Parts: sequence; structure tokens; C-alpha cells
Amino acid sequence: MNRAEARRLSLLVVLAAVACSGDSVAPSEPTFLGATVEQNPLNVLSGILTVEAVGFDSASARYWTGAEEPRSTPAYPFASDSTVRVPVLGLRETTSYQVETIVYAGGQPLSADTATLNSGLLPSWIPGIGALGSDTTPGFLAISIKDGGVIVNNEGRVVWYAHRPGGVLNSFQSHANGTYTLRGQDGTINVLNVFGEDIGTIGCVGFESRFHDVMILADGSTWMMCDDTRVMDLSAIGGDAAAEVTATVIQHISAGGQVLFQWNAFDHFELTDLPAEDRAGPSVNFTHGNALELDTDGNLLASFRSLSEITKIDATSGDVIWRFGGLASEFTILNDPKGAFQRQHGVRLAGPAQIQFLDNGTSAPSRMVRYLLNPVQHTALLVMSFEDSPATFTPVGGGTDYYPNGNGVVSFGQAGRVVEADAAGNRAWELTGVDGLYVFRAERIASLYDPGTLSRRDR
Repeated sequence: MNRAEARRLSLLVVLAAVACSGDSVAPSEPTFLGATVEQNPLNVLSGILTVEAVGFDSASARYWTGAEEPRSTPAYPFASDSTVRVPVLGLRETTSYQVETIVYAGGQPLSADTATLNSGLLPSWIPGIGALGSDTTPGFLAISIKDGGVIVNNEGRVVWYAHRPGGVLNSFQSHANGTYTLRGQDGTINVLNVFGEDIGTIGCVGFESRFHDVMILADGSTWMMCDDTRVMDLSAIGGDAAAEVTATVIQHISAGGQVLFQWNAFDHFELTDLPAEDRAGPSVNFTHGNALELDTDGNLLASFRSLSEITKIDATSGDVIWRFGGLASEFTILNDPKGAFQRQHGVRLAGPAQIQFLDNGTSAPSRMVRYLLNPVQHTALLVMSFEDSPATFTPVGGGTDYYPNGNGVVSFGQAGRVVEADAAGNRAWELTGVDGLYVFRAERIASLYDPGTLSRRDR
């Protein structure tokens, strides 16, 4: 009897015992046909375990080196062809792993095979990233750099990446349905699975897509920003007689491609909401939408950089609920020595009636800020502010993410600085090796196997 036959016989003995212990009718005979594990050609820090079997429910992997405790993947169900691919993620570079195949029948795990997997050397486009400080926040940090998306652990070690050369910048995000999005070279927004494989694209319906912020919800529907460009006579307000004016459109699109909701800034804002100096010239960037967020009541928060404004929008009717910041602001800012914010990015919810974002400003220092809003009294109380030291300034780009423990992370765009601060605005942790890169955003994900962000997992 060879090894495969012996393994099959041992599995049948265990399964027969499981069946006889509680089932009146024994199941059809499960058969393990084999497993192979190989390095992922898209990511040398991950492997692909391919399992072939008949009559089993699912398969997972258990993997280890001599120096680490074993880790396990989730169980992945078999497809109709009795084959399943299991991702083996978060490997150290140039390291040899033992990978054990686990198959499941009737909820019972059975060891089926063990093989060797060797990880590779990180590609040269990824910088030498590290970390300063101690961070016990669960999960990993995903960052966008110009040639792709990179995920690091709390020690700053790279554990996952997706290479998509993007020129000046990329926009890499994780989503509640377990996917990633990454801007392609041609401006399309590619959807990736945890293997890093392209599994589709998303885009606006009838308008040009904006890559700045995307939300794919657990149901597969998508919130997106789009561009609507019109030729308009702005001579009466200090602009050109035939200016090309671009405003932001927001769409909620079903998983099947149907537009469920649409909102157009042209219908709700006046061009005089834009500062006079920005209305001149042949091209006018009216709103420059760059962040989307769902509030606790299900309505929409949107950031418009050109207006230096954050707007709350009724996600059913499209009515503007309030406007915060800029020339049309309805709020008085309290406890803020600067007294205003400008050219912001990365708006995220930080609890009921609290929002956090990067105040880029028009000169140093840029800062991460958090405000407590009172929409009845129309006040905005600054409750947290973080400024890097030495002073850091990024006129464009960057973003923030809020953590459930009250901390927040900020990426300073063109300056490349990525720093975590606590609820009091004190430096808690930071990345090294990225200074001077264009880090378009940073966000904390819960798991490499289920990569929704901590702040958006349940949306």
C-alpha cells in the first residue's frame, strides 16, 4: 500500500467513525485526491494551496517555521469541481514553511498532507519599511505608495503587497466584502482578491470615476465619487466666459450595476462657494471630492477639498443636512487655535457626531484633527489635534483612519510620513522608511484573510 492509499484509508476510518457516532445513514465516501502548494506569482510573501477532494466540505492550511508558532487559515469551501484554493498569507521573506492541508467533513478536521513552501525576496519597488514605538492594535496597516499597495504588521514588516505601477500615486483600499481596490495605470479602479488577483473593475455610471475614495459594502454595492464637467460662463463672478467646470457626483451602485442613489454638487452648491481666486482660468475644479464616509445614522459624509468643506448628505433624498467649513459653513469652530481647516483629506467617522481628517492647510504644519459636532447649536469643538515634529506639510494627498481604541493614524501625503496618535494627540507609533514617498492613504485592516478596515467592517 502506498502513502496516498494509506492516507485515504485512514481518512475513511475516521469518517466512518464520525458517521456512525450520530448519523443514521453514512455519507458518501469522501476521497482526498491530493494537494499542491506553490509560491504566489503575484506576491512572494504568500502561497497558494490547491486541494482536490471529493465529499469534503472545505479545506484550510496550517503553516509554520521552526522559529514561529503555527498559524492557520480560515476554511474555504470546495467548489463544484471539488477543487479549492487556500491562500497562505503573511509569510516572512526568503523563509521555508511547512504547510499542512486540513480537510473537513461533518465539521471534523482531518490532516491530509504536509508540504514545503519557500517564500521569496521582496521586490525592489518596496522600500525598507520599519516601525518606531509599540502598537498593540489588532490587524495590519495598509498603505498606498506610487507602485502599489503594501500591508505591514505592527513591527513594520511587510506581509502583503500588490504591484500596480501607478506613476505618481496609487489609491489602495480594503473593503467590507473582503476585497481590495487599487487604481490602475489607465485610471480604472481594479478590484483584487486576497491573492492579489484582478477579479473585476468598478466605475461610475455615465460619469468619469474619481479614484480618491471608494466604499464597497458587505452586500457588494459601491459608493463612488464621479466627475461632471460642464462648459459654463463664469464672467459674472470673475471667471472665464467658457470655463470647463468640474463638480463631484456621488453614486451608490448596486452589485449588479444599477444606480441606487445619485447626488450632483451642481444641484446643491453655488459657484460662489468656491474662493474667488479658484474661479479664474479655463478649467475650474469646483469641488474636488476626495472622501466618503457613512455616518452612524446611515447618511453620507463627503469631503470637498476645493471648498474646504465637509458636507452631510441625506442618503435617501439627497438633501444637504449641514455644511462644515469653507465659505458656506454653518458651524462655529471652538477650541481650535487655527480657527479653520483647509484643503482637507481622509475624512473618517470617529464616533457619534465626531469626525477626523487631515487638515492639509496652505502652509506648514498639516495636522490630523478631530471635531465633535453639535448640529443643533452649530458648533464644532476641536477634541484632538496632532502635528508632526518637525513640522510636516503636504499640500495635497494623505488621509486618516480612526481606530476603535480611540487612536488614529495619519498619512501626510507627499511628505510620506505615517504616524499613529492617541486620543490626546500624542505620538504613539510611526512607520520608518517611507519619508519622502507619496503615501496617498493609510488604513488599518482587521485581517489578511478578511481585509475590511477596522473602522468600516460592519458597513
